[in-house]
Amino acid sequence: MNKQSPLYLAIFLAIVAAIAGGALYGANSLTLPIIKANEEKAEKASLLEMYPDASIDDFTTVDVADITPDHPFVDNVYTYGENVVIFKCSVSGYDGGTVFLVGIDKANDVVDAFQAISNADTKGIGSKITESAFKDSIVGKQASGQLDTISGATYTSTPVVQAINECATIATEIE
Repeated sequence: MNKQSPLYLAIFLAIVAAIAGGALYGANSLTLPIIKANEEKAEKASLLEMYPDASIDDFTTVDVADITPDHPFVDNVYTYGENVVIFKCSVSGYDGGTVFLVGIDKANDVVDAFQAISNADTKGIGSKITESAFKDSIVGKQASGQLDTISGATYTSTPVVQAINECATIATEIE
């Protein structure tokens, strides 16, 4: 077969693509558990930042299989103490969205704690969601009520506030 023929080149390309695909699959299989472990470690560190007097054993993971079909923004759920339910949420925003943890005291429907994990929206505007001013504006407030958004960053803060409002409803159903 002529090395310049389209059939030869197509077969050669298919073999190279199969080898590269196999190598990528193998690399992904090796690194995926490490990536998941690092993400879990970072999430637990964020939980401890929210509740510095707690130990990691004080948080109980809740099965989210029944929650996520109706609320796809919920990534994980934890309980802390008798009444606090902590949600890890990912919401879209103006550009890249926000990942955050919110603790809701379900006994009195109050935002107990808030921790922004990441924000990929406009720096200086949407990124204000990660600053203490936003956190201070919602902690202690009615979780299912009217929460303040950030002026000039409504595309970022509105989905966060809406998710917190929905989490307040979900929290009452978690035992």
